[in-house]
Amino acid sequence: MSDDVIDIEALRRLLEVIGGDPEDLEELLEEFEEVGPSTLKTMQDSASADDLDTLRISSHGLKSNARDFGATALATACEDLEHACKAGEVEDPVAQVQAISVELDRARAALKAVSLS
Repeated sequence: MSDDVIDIEALRRLLEVIGGDPEDLEELLEEFEEVGPSTLKTMQDSASADDLDTLRISSHGLKSNARDFGATALATACEDLEHACKAGEVEDPVAQVQAISVELDRARAALKAVSLS
């Protein structure tokens, strides 16, 4: 796992916040595994439709989840898109969502390889 994909300390903090049970963290990771692609699909659809409000809301949600799991590059890409949507100044939203898709894939793969023991 690459340190530039996942901040392991963020995962440790999350584990502490949820009470230290690795099984609970595993459940959260499984939920992210399901929610991430679903949110990305919403982002792709809204980017294609030039629906900046839905794109902003979806970007915000994925950003928050990414931060919780220490996926810093993913969180940053989502935050940048969220701010651009809020300002109404999104250049090529489809390309930006494609870049987020790449970061989501990287984060999901890295999270699967995480071991906090």
